[in-house]
Amino acid sequence: MKTYLSEIFSSIQGEGPYVGERHLFVRFSGCHRDCVYCDTNNDRTETVLVEKEPGSGNFEQVPNPLTPAQLMELVRAVDSCGTNRRVSITGGAPLAQVHFLREWLPLLVGDGHSVYLESAGDLPLQLKSIIEWIDVVSMDVKLSSVTHEKNTFPAHWQFLKTCRDFDVDVFVKLVLSAETHEGELMEAAKGIRKAGGEDTLVVIQPMTKAERTDAVPSGAQLLRWQDKVSSVLPNVRVIPQTHKMMEML
Repeated sequence: MKTYLSEIFSSIQGEGPYVGERHLFVRFSGCHRDCVYCDTNNDRTETVLVEKEPGSGNFEQVPNPLTPAQLMELVRAVDSCGTNRRVSITGGAPLAQVHFLREWLPLLVGDGHSVYLESAGDLPLQLKSIIEWIDVVSMDVKLSSVTHEKNTFPAHWQFLKTCRDFDVDVFVKLVLSAETHEGELMEAAKGIRKAGGEDTLVVIQPMTKAERTDAVPSGAQLLRWQDKVSSVLPNVRVIPQTHKMMEML
């Protein structure tokens, strides 16, 4: 079993409630979504970029694809000092590589790592097949008015319910742009409450300018939407992509 990766590096977590924690990031290639605001190159490449000295900007190129054992060797090399609080599995869409994850995650957990999954939040069956090895889930609920794709609310609700059923620490991320449709946003808030309970933490993440869109929301919009969502879910925070502010990976 092999899979394609794009990057492996150690940095701070720049998004959500775990912002500022030191994480080791393993970025998978490929994604089933095509969000207009996406800032990540998901194409398969011949090599994986591995930054063994954090923050150096010096990357070793390792041939793709990798086996679970080869990936573990790279994780151990990057985490040689044991400074990373968690391993953040990101992408792309990691759950699209679920068969690889089923082989690799037991090795990762066996090495004593806490696993943080970043996900589009719309592949519930794949999540269920590997959730026993996951500690934290950062799941998106994607709005069609923001992504310019059809929304997949039923899959999101099943995904969130699965996290709750297995007692996994989960929060919901809503990327919002200046084009956000308020009715769709409130439909999402009500769905989150029904599937995850009123104590579900919601992070509103303002979209940053991307190659295909510059619809960055205003401060007034973000405050209004926070108030609106808070009328349904009491724990709503506005947290931008802080790593971009510091020009970090």
